[in-house]
Parts: sequence; structure tokens; C-alpha cells
Amino acid sequence: MRRPATRTRRWFRRIAGWLLGSFFVVVIGAVVAFFVGYARTGVPDANEKFEANTTVVTYADGKTQVGSFFQQNRKSVPLAQIPKHVQDAVIAAEDRSFWTNPGVSFPGMGRAAFAIARGKQLQGGSTITQQYVKVMYLNQERTMSRKLDELFIATKISRTRDKEWVLGNYLNTIYFGEGAYGVRAAGQVYFGVDHPKDLTVPQAAYLATVLNNPTRFDSDDPAAAERILGRYQYVVNGMAEMGTITPAQSAQYRKALPVLHKKPKSNRYAGPSGFLLEMTRRELAKYGFEGDRLSGGGLRVVTTFDHQLQAKAVAAVRDVPIRGLQIGLASVRPATGEVAAVVGGADFLKSQLNWATTKAPPGALLRPFAIPAGLADRSGAFEVPSSEGSLNRAFFQLVDSKRGPLIAAAAEAAGIPRIPPTDRQAPGLGPDALASPLDLASAYGVFAADGRKVTPHVIKEVRDAHGKLLWSAATQKGLEPAQVYPAAAAILTAKLVGGSKATTVNGLSIEKRKANLKCRCRANKGLQPLASWHVGYSSDLSTAIVYRAGKQGESALPLDNTKEGPTLTWFRYLGGLAVPALR
Repeated sequence: MRRPATRTRRWFRRIAGWLLGSFFVVVIGAVVAFFVGYARTGVPDANEKFEANTTVVTYADGKTQVGSFFQQNRKSVPLAQIPKHVQDAVIAAEDRSFWTNPGVSFPGMGRAAFAIARGKQLQGGSTITQQYVKVMYLNQERTMSRKLDELFIATKISRTRDKEWVLGNYLNTIYFGEGAYGVRAAGQVYFGVDHPKDLTVPQAAYLATVLNNPTRFDSDDPAAAERILGRYQYVVNGMAEMGTITPAQSAQYRKALPVLHKKPKSNRYAGPSGFLLEMTRRELAKYGFEGDRLSGGGLRVVTTFDHQLQAKAVAAVRDVPIRGLQIGLASVRPATGEVAAVVGGADFLKSQLNWATTKAPPGALLRPFAIPAGLADRSGAFEVPSSEGSLNRAFFQLVDSKRGPLIAAAAEAAGIPRIPPTDRQAPGLGPDALASPLDLASAYGVFAADGRKVTPHVIKEVRDAHGKLLWSAATQKGLEPAQVYPAAAAILTAKLVGGSKATTVNGLSIEKRKANLKCRCRANKGLQPLASWHVGYSSDLSTAIVYRAGKQGESALPLDNTKEGPTLTWFRYLGGLAVPALR
């Protein structure tokens, strides 16, 4: 009667023994592999000159250069001349166990291995020693083999060099953004402070903040403001925990960031091409190409920008006779999502506000999205438009029956940014800024592509200095075409819109609203032209052009010649095509 139980116990013992034996084999194998790798990996000669390699950015032809990402500004200073609060700020930000750890972070290595196993890019989490090794001894590839080399070399350096040597070299070689390598150059670039000994505690904490990820914590990016403050407060808190500053000082410094006195950007950003470089830089950062990997990695970046179209677009905007306007232009290839041309402004060095990617009131340009919205709706009657003039009727048919949110959803499906609740009942009827030229060029391209949407992007491929392919849009997840409308709905919409649409959006300018609040009167209620648009598209190219006024778009447009202006600019840009009637 007990034989089955006895057999079961035997099987459990065998399985437990097999699992335990396997576990010890894996552990012993890992230990042996570590020591073999450790013994075979030597510490290469450090690059004493520490010369970064230029990253070159080209147009879509792969030959004509847009610009480059390289500006090595490095000035060394002995660790003894770097104040303790500057040292502690970096330690608080990057490696709080620096003085006691063995030079490597095994949890960080575990996370890296897990990321590799999932097919994702390696993340941060390295110790200061590992970061220094990566910069001075290794290339910028993010692979497991490079991570293992980093582990072995960091371990050897920790056994042969003291912590002061590591920290001093790290502070003189790490990348802080803005072309600054090392803490002295960073102080000069961000605050105009010549020597680290003159940096205040808040300034040191700020430098330690951007050091973590100069692209993510870029002060030129308005969207990064909250991230920068949060990271800065984390560093200040760490300095208080380390005893570098008192709790009272921490509470004081946490309130606000120190005032920046940044050096002007390099002349390589001058002119309209500076906007192309900045768009490229931001997109590269999304895929892990940032910091010293970008500025000194010797990459070869091929963009989607068409050199001839870009030259024509710049010339068309430059030839606009009306002075004082802000003009944004964006062209997208509907079938691929490739951004072919962008005019964000006259000179990036004078203003970094990109008018091609800045939202403006779209007005009637959102009305065509009522067609795919109405055709897909089964909750109520929808009279299918039969002519170009019935577009407005289709739009108001949905709005009047409280189905405006369907229009908003259809526009968002095509690539228009999320429309806020206050505008969803009647998208585009108000003066709110809802879409940029790039958004609208991409969204109208969906009509030309039979209902297929491809996320707009500006990079084709990235290769290293030896020509090895590191990234390609052709294989990047998320850049493949997606069917967002039935083909019949998109074709009908394209037919009714007729290949182009122009509109002028009226309302109260910000200037007038401020004036009304100041005088508390109702005299200035007359509507003014806030934005003038033209969108033209075909299966090959979709283009949106907007005219704005004021440094931030806060002013009303001049009354003369601005209604037709974007259409004329579009015709000058793509000359030879018939100028459509204004609608």
C-alpha cells in the first residue's frame, strides 16, 4: 500500500537533486567564466589625448552634409583643486556608494543582461568607475560583450588604482552636454564660471544633474523643465544625506534651479539647417544615440531630408515679401513617413523655436476628418458628402448631433496630437493651438496613402565609423505603416478635399486679450487673423505651411496679403503645379 508514496518520494528526491546539481553547475560555470574573462581581459592604454570623433549628418542622398555633432571642449584640472561640494554633487547624482563599492554594480549588470535578453537597449546604472572605463577605454557600442569588458576592466582598475585617481579622471573626461567634456569646461559653458573652485553648491548640483543625460535634461527643451528640477532636487537631497550641506541649505536650494549663463551655440547650428540638426539630435536620443556617444562617437547619420526640396523650401520662405512673419513649413512622404523638408525659422542661433513643429490654431483644416469619422459611426445618421462644398455640412452634421469627439478621434488616429476635452466637441472651431505644420502634413498624407499612417521621422539609418549598421528606420518597430482608415473612406476624403486646403483662423490675439484684461473694457472685441494655412498633398508629398506673427505667435497677422500668402509660398516651393482655389 505504501509503494506509490515511496516511488513519489524517490521521484521528488531525484528531481530536487537534479535541480540542485544544475544550480551548482550554473553557479560554478558563471564563476569560472568570470575569472577566465577577468584573466583574459587586459587594461588597454588610455587615450591620453581623448579626442572625440565627429558624428556627421547627411541628407537622404547619404553624401551631402547637413552638419555635424562635434565640439570638444575639455580643460583638465587636478582633483585637489575641485572643491568637495563639486565632487559630492557628482557622487550624489551618479554613484552614492562610490567610496565603498568594488567599482562595479552587479545589480546594474543584471539589469543590462535582462535588457539584452528582451532585445532592448542597455540602460544606465553603472558606477562612476564603469562610466570612466567606458569613456576612456572602450567604444560607445551598447552590447553585452562591451558591458562585460567594462566589468572586467573596472574590476582591475579598482584593484590597482585608488578612488581619488578614478574620481579625478572621471571629472575631467565625462560629457556634460553642450560640447563640454569635464567639470571645468561644463562650468564655463553653463554658468560662465572659469574654474570649479568658484562653482556654488546649486551650480555644482545642476552640472551633476545634466551629466546623467545631457539630452534628456536639456535646458533648451521646454518639455524638460520638470524633469530637470526633479533630478536637481534628487541631487541636492543626496548631498544633504551625505552631510555635504545642511537640511536647511537643502530646503533652500531645492526651491529653484540656479540661473544659467550659457554660451551661444556653435555656428554649425546657424541658419535654417540648425533646425534640421536639432530635430535629428532629438530623434537620435529617442533611440539611445545621445551624450558622448553622439557628440564623440564618430557616427554616420543619414537623414530623410531631401537636399533639393529643402533648398527650394528655404528659398520659398525667404522670398516672402511681408516682413516680420513667422513661417513654418513641413513636407512628409505619405508612403514612408519620411520628413523631406522643414523650415522652422530663419536662423536657429537667433531663435530655437521651430515653427514647423510648434502648434497653431488649425481652424477648418480639421473638418475633412469628419468624413472618416462619420463613415465609421453607427450611432446615428450621416449624410455622405458628394461634393467639395459639402465638407462643412458633414462637419457640422456631427458637431450638431454631439458627435464632435468622433472627429477628434479620427484626427488623432491620423497623427494629430491629443485634442483637449474643451475642443473635442467642435475640433478647430476655437482659437486653441492644436496642431503643427508637421502634424498636419503627416495627417493629410493619410488621405493620400489610402488610409495608411506612418509616424513621421527624420532619420533613415545610423552607422558607426567603420560602416557597421547600428540602426535603420526600415526595421524599427513603430515606423511600419498602419491602416487607420478604410481605404474607401480615405480615397473619398482625398477626392472631396481635392489635394489641397487653405484657411485663415480668426480670433482674439494674446496681445489683445492682455490689453482687454489690463483696461477691463470690452472695446477690443473684433476678431483678428491668428494663423493662415495651406496644406497641399499627393501620393508623393504632403506639405503644410503656416503664417504666424509675434515672437511666440502672440500677435495678429497683418490684414494685407496674408490670407493668400501660404498658398503662394506653397506654389513657389513646388513651382509648376497649379495653384488651387482658396477654400
